[in-house]
Amino acid sequence: MKITRRAVVGRAGALGALLAMGGGPALGQSRAPVRMSLTEFVRDPVRVESLRRGVAVMKARPASDYRSWFFQAAIHAYDDAQYADALAQDPNVAKVDRARYWNKCTHFGQSSANFVIWHRAYLYYFERILRDAAGDPSLALPYWDYTREDNRGFPEIFASKFVDRAKQNANPLYHSNRDLAFVIGTLGISDAVGRAAATLDSDIFFSEIGVTGFAGDTLGEDETQVGLLEQRPHNDIHLAVGGVVGTANGAMADVRTAAFDPVFWVHHANIDRMWAAWSATPGKSWGALPPDGWLDENAWVFLDVDGKEKSNSRRFYIDRANLPVRYDTDGTLGTAPALPVPPPPPPPPPPTDQATQSSVETVVATGAVKAAAPRRTRALTYLADDNPIDVSPSAPGARVLGRASVPTASVAAAPLPQQNLQAAPIATAEAPPSLSAPPIAPNERVLLELSDIHFDRVPSSGFAVYLIEGRTTALNDPVGLLNLFGATHMQTPGMAMKAAQRFDVTRIVAHSAGPFTLRIEPYDLLVRKSGAPAPKRADEVHIGSVRFVVVS
Repeated sequence: MKITRRAVVGRAGALGALLAMGGGPALGQSRAPVRMSLTEFVRDPVRVESLRRGVAVMKARPASDYRSWFFQAAIHAYDDAQYADALAQDPNVAKVDRARYWNKCTHFGQSSANFVIWHRAYLYYFERILRDAAGDPSLALPYWDYTREDNRGFPEIFASKFVDRAKQNANPLYHSNRDLAFVIGTLGISDAVGRAAATLDSDIFFSEIGVTGFAGDTLGEDETQVGLLEQRPHNDIHLAVGGVVGTANGAMADVRTAAFDPVFWVHHANIDRMWAAWSATPGKSWGALPPDGWLDENAWVFLDVDGKEKSNSRRFYIDRANLPVRYDTDGTLGTAPALPVPPPPPPPPPPTDQATQSSVETVVATGAVKAAAPRRTRALTYLADDNPIDVSPSAPGARVLGRASVPTASVAAAPLPQQNLQAAPIATAEAPPSLSAPPIAPNERVLLELSDIHFDRVPSSGFAVYLIEGRTTALNDPVGLLNLFGATHMQTPGMAMKAAQRFDVTRIVAHSAGPFTLRIEPYDLLVRKSGAPAPKRADEVHIGSVRFVVVS
């Protein structure tokens, strides 16, 4: 898709035309309804009934039908038990091309910037099927706007098992495997999770060296760092809603079962809305643009409402004008009343071998950002720290990471109950220190890697990761949040998962001789209505090893 300066200037008008045109061949696809806040949506019982009807119709369809609830949820992921149950009820499930259509979520096995792009497309095609199932051309997915303080409770229309007091009519939006205290209103989303301040304040879309982007980066599976939007609020909300039911993770807390819970879709509608609003905020830029080949690859296949396959480039989905989707907050970020839709920011540039613009036009169209060169991982010349770190909601962890000539030692964390401090081994002539900060050259980045991350049950808190210069208990800004949501699908067929996570610490390591203090601190996902912390479960998270990785 070529994009010139003229195309950039004219996209505001083109957006309006696309919204009017729609693009779907099935019932109700001639116009694109506006996605509205769930708060406003529930005030209209006709809309609520339409949503319930659409979900109920999809759930009633055989699992092998691409328009069914099972099929659409399995596009994200599924587990063996769900597949066996679906197969028992519908033998045609065995005929589905699972490798082509199912277990396609991007949380692991793909570069992190795929997250927002793939989910935008996934949401779009699902919504068209839902609208057709409801038989309502005005239906659009509402979004759950937990960025607003008054929307931090669990959405009521999803909470009850029945829609009537007589308990005769089942609620299609209900799911049994959710955090009960959250669902019944005892707890609500914490302010830090709901506001997602660091995410919304970020200035770049794609990560740059030393700076995590709103969407993340395009590094390979072994180097990628989770983007800010995926870290928070996305992952945090999944864990908060799912929690633990009995001895198992709730549906939303596990990648393999998340999309089977109807609340998944209003959560992701808000994630996409946040992206749309962020993009229209002054001062935002693309950051380090990826190679043209990445932007123009038709990486994924979706089935549209008519059953036809759709395979478009990442560049296509990034450019919001290509999809007839609008939000009632276009031009704002959760504020009311909504402002008129502003011109969108410049789209990614055209392929470099086809660009014919002048230097001035190139600056307008691209923000004068050059595409990032392909990266490589430099061979490691230092050892990893393989001494496990175990943390829990009531027990943070800390470790001093030394340099080659400096023995490593344990460090005390801030005064918190039940401290769980892990000491690195002392260096000797025969056994050098377990971890050293590597020297780096220009244009290289240093990633702090935590690997062998696992747990039995999802903990009742999230965990922030800090890398601090020196042996200290003082905290600076975290380098990121543990992606516990992504660590729940290690055994899912067809999905690569090494239970490792990386954080860009280039700016910290580049100007310091070390040592460094690694700290892993719990934070609240849910709080009481008073704002007081919620009760904590004792579930531990195990981190098997730590190392630095250099990428250039």
